[in-house]
Amino acid sequence: MKARIVIATWFYEGQPGFLDFKYRIEALARRYQVTLLLRHECFRSEFADLPLTIQVLHTKGTSVREQFGFLRRCARTVKNDSADLLVLLGSQLALCAYMVKSVPTLLYWNEHPTHFFYPDYRNPLKRLVYRSLLRGNYAAGKRVTRVMPIGEAHREDLIANGVPAARAELIYMGVEDRFGYLAKVNSGPALRLVYTGTVIKERGRDVMLEGVALARRQGLDVRLTIVGAGEDQLVYCRDYASTLGIADAVDIVGRVPGSAIPAYLAEADVGICIWEDRVWWRFNPPTKLFEYLVAGLPVMASRIRTHTDYIHDGANGWIFDYDAAAFAECLQRIQDQRAELPAVSLRAHGSGQRYLWSHIEPQFLAVVDDALNPGQSSRVPA
Repeated sequence: MKARIVIATWFYEGQPGFLDFKYRIEALARRYQVTLLLRHECFRSEFADLPLTIQVLHTKGTSVREQFGFLRRCARTVKNDSADLLVLLGSQLALCAYMVKSVPTLLYWNEHPTHFFYPDYRNPLKRLVYRSLLRGNYAAGKRVTRVMPIGEAHREDLIANGVPAARAELIYMGVEDRFGYLAKVNSGPALRLVYTGTVIKERGRDVMLEGVALARRQGLDVRLTIVGAGEDQLVYCRDYASTLGIADAVDIVGRVPGSAIPAYLAEADVGICIWEDRVWWRFNPPTKLFEYLVAGLPVMASRIRTHTDYIHDGANGWIFDYDAAAFAECLQRIQDQRAELPAVSLRAHGSGQRYLWSHIEPQFLAVVDDALNPGQSSRVPA
């Protein structure tokens, strides 16, 4: 008889992608009897094609109060279903570990907890509450069977906050094999840039547009495609590109399914990763970075640890400081090295191979098997 696994998720309306979650959910659904818990009906279609049972534990929003209510209902579902394993697919769900007893629990650590439990509010009561929640989130990592950080910075941070090293197993997010090798760099006179993902100011929206405007005024033939804009951002980006005089050099695309992303990568010379230097983003490597590498796209990345851990200037991409002038200067460097783009593309593709989901899935499933059958494996945690 197949083991019964409950997978809890906590998605946000407007979330740009679900691929790293779906890789894990699908891998488990193929092998086990899975119940998937969602907080809203609107997410059902993302997983309706998988062989599993979906339960919607509805919340109107994503406040801390509603999050705790959702976690309590998750814990009841685990008990009512007599689950053999609980998988908390997101670090926002860590506190559920306090509500579940005697059931092995795996925790996917994909976000730094300061992103949702901000510890430095001016209001002293709110600051006290959120700092307590932040400590509780880390402590939950010591209660679960295994915590699975998605990057080196996350793992180091967990260990620094008291999680035993043997309990923190680094498992990258993963990229489907269909993403590589797509890049056809230097196939035209223009330097074609692509950005995929959430489109907001703090994720470099204005820096990209202003940087392209500066580069074009300096005589560079640069074109930018931004994929993933919500309705309000579509309007903003098109209006701002027009104001900057680059409307004919910028293509703004709305949200698209993950299956559509490879086509955009195939038509680019360079992929962009750009974030403001905020505490939580120093720990969260973006999915797009690994998709670019696997596709053979050299990566143009802002200077923050979650980029510089993977992108090495002049080798598989380029690093720039987070401002429009530095962005434009980086574009000039790339243009000056256009003849080397094919070689950089090959190095990018090579450096991305370790992040393929086909390489990562066996490690993930081995962790699941260990949790279901403790003491029966001789594997050494990665």
